[in-house]
Amino acid sequence: MRALVISDTHFGAWTGRDLLREDFFLERLAPALDGIDELIFLGDLFDFLFGSVGEAVDAADGLLRLIAEKLPGKRLVFLAGNHDHHLVHRDYENRIEAQLAAGRAPLLSGEPAPVSESPGPGYFRSFLARRLPGVEVEIAYPAYSFAGTLCTHGHYLDPHARLAGSRGDRLLTRALWDIATGGPEDPKTIADYESTITLLTEWLYIAAQMPHGTHAQQNVFRAVQRVGRLESALRLPLRGLSRLRGERPAPPAEDGQRSAYPAATVISRSDPAEHALEAFAQVVVNLGWDREAETIVFAHTHQPLADVRASRTARTRYWNTGCWIYEPDRGSRQAYERYLRFAWPGTAVVIDDEEPEPRLLELLADLNPLNGGPGLPRPPAPAAT
Repeated sequence: MRALVISDTHFGAWTGRDLLREDFFLERLAPALDGIDELIFLGDLFDFLFGSVGEAVDAADGLLRLIAEKLPGKRLVFLAGNHDHHLVHRDYENRIEAQLAAGRAPLLSGEPAPVSESPGPGYFRSFLARRLPGVEVEIAYPAYSFAGTLCTHGHYLDPHARLAGSRGDRLLTRALWDIATGGPEDPKTIADYESTITLLTEWLYIAAQMPHGTHAQQNVFRAVQRVGRLESALRLPLRGLSRLRGERPAPPAEDGQRSAYPAATVISRSDPAEHALEAFAQVVVNLGWDREAETIVFAHTHQPLADVRASRTARTRYWNTGCWIYEPDRGSRQAYERYLRFAWPGTAVVIDDEEPEPRLLELLADLNPLNGGPGLPRPPAPAAT
């Protein structure tokens, strides 16, 4: 049995270039779908936090057609991430409403129930079944195992990562924990993590789906950027200003490149992955996943990893699927180079029960400028209306 694990296409986001809406990148992915028994999608297929539902679904059309073509008689397993977490929240609300309609007491724990307990197929499962005729569809959350490897999106790491961030991040985390879990203790159960995640994702989802919601988000972000640059300049000592004037500028954006935006996570794409890995390892211990599997594949950080450990003595080994959205950090030449090194898109993970461990695929490595590549091709011109 063989599975391909991908994630983080972020269809519909205004925060970067969602590559798999373009034929060039679909052609790069297509050979990796040959000969697999399952395609496991680890979330953030859609970006409902920084794009409308309609735009996100339209942008995914090419990938869904490719899956339908390549996987008849095979399986697609979908796990939501934080950017399409509303699918989980919506299903939870549907279960409560169905129980109330049937005269039963509703589920109140906040923890996602097994899929078998859902009152019906759900609109998302029905959507996938219609778009992928002949493909078996399974909705799993928050984790799924294949050939002894545990797979999950990884967004539960954010509360732990924020504790190592700025004072504002730490205060926000403590406030969210106090609201979501009823005290200052860090999350220890799936229900705790879900409560903390939902507070942020549902707010951003509502904002993005409002009339002109994404336009308003962009305006707010540009205003924050302007204030941030002004504040940094006012606080910068004279010698820092001199260095700044002498620093090489960041590479210019490609034609059609949308503004980069820090996604709903505390992880910077241009920073090394160790900080995020430590935070995720804490989640794994808290939820007991380290007792279920020695190999774990996660996503969320957009930083591909292959066979790393959170510490020298740790038993659990980690792989990360990376992403398929191009969102370079152009704050400086150094940040851009770190992005090329740690977060270059176009990666996936293969799990094969006949191989001793998962394997990272880097399907766009030849395009990476660090490897002497030309960079990504220019995005296609918008269709004439």
